[in-house]
Amino acid sequence: MNGRQPIWLVARRELSEGLRSRAWRASLVVQILVVAVIAVVSIASGGDDGPSERKLAIHGAAATQIEAKASGAEADYGIRLEVRREPSAAAALLAVRDEEVDAALTGAGLATGPDADPALVALLQNSAAAVASEARLRRAGLSPQQAREALEPRPLRTTVVQPPEGEGGEGLAYLGALLLYIAIISFGYAVASSVISEKSSRVVEIVLSAIRPEQLLSGKVLGNGLLGLIQIGLIALVGLGIALPSGEISLPDSTAETVVLVFVYFVLGYVFYGCAFAAAASLVSRQEDSQSTTMPILVLLIGGYLLANAALNQPDGGLATIATFLPPLAPMVVPGRAAQGELAGWELLLSLAVMVLAILLIVRLAGRIYERSVLRFGAPLTLRDAARLARR
Repeated sequence: MNGRQPIWLVARRELSEGLRSRAWRASLVVQILVVAVIAVVSIASGGDDGPSERKLAIHGAAATQIEAKASGAEADYGIRLEVRREPSAAAALLAVRDEEVDAALTGAGLATGPDADPALVALLQNSAAAVASEARLRRAGLSPQQAREALEPRPLRTTVVQPPEGEGGEGLAYLGALLLYIAIISFGYAVASSVISEKSSRVVEIVLSAIRPEQLLSGKVLGNGLLGLIQIGLIALVGLGIALPSGEISLPDSTAETVVLVFVYFVLGYVFYGCAFAAAASLVSRQEDSQSTTMPILVLLIGGYLLANAALNQPDGGLATIATFLPPLAPMVVPGRAAQGELAGWELLLSLAVMVLAILLIVRLAGRIYERSVLRFGAPLTLRDAARLARR
């Protein structure tokens, strides 16, 4: 058996156990349902329901002229008028009082209820002003056509200016950072839990009789990482599958680049933190003792996420630039800067090189700690003990 086969066997075992786990499947279903509900509610609450229907009672020749003018402009106000012709002005006012209509036009003017729609009032007032102005222009000698042209000039030519490529990706930047943070912390703890479970049950002694400790560590990190990618992919597909066909969201030009970088930096960030979680978990023999050794990693991860959010507020600032080259922060900062069009090519290449170098170092360090502590049972080892084991 070559060196890669044991790693893949362990990874396949971790992946198959994760897929069969009722807890993982239940968690996946809950997360998918949450994303689906959020997407559906956003579409339902933010969708365009069309023009609002408003009921209007009219009486008299003047009111009829104003209503005709308003009916031609109702779409501009987001309103669809339903007109009732009343036999008298009193009947029109009574309809308003009884809340049968929203407003009434009579020879005396406009009548509305106490909670009148401002758009409806503006439509009727502007229509009345236009009718009065047309009458004055006709008395001044203009034909009806000339009066209408004077009051309704040709609208200005409108040009839509597109933002530069990469802009408009602020939401995608923060979403990518949050997604990476949740995924790394979730599956980092999954690796830690798997390590402690095997150690506490002493299954690890049997496994290590057949393969080397670093192969077991690598397989665990790889298997749980694949499980994480499956979960993230399914959740993202459900969310986009609901939201995109509705037309309620539009993706910026940088979406494809950002998705690729989120994938790449999830892999890099997960390996970086996953190895650290595995090494920390190997220092204890019981699940309840894991907080003492994994807490520093969790604090670093939370602090990194908070600093990443601050950096994304100014993606071209000094903090964002420095964070691009810091391995604990880069996974959550680099995709966000790319989404906002503020990541230079040389910065991306240098960041990737630094991340790979840091991963090589932490894999070696974590492997040494894991190899020397995974078979130690009893009282939890301290971080000082871990440092001592790594130097051996």
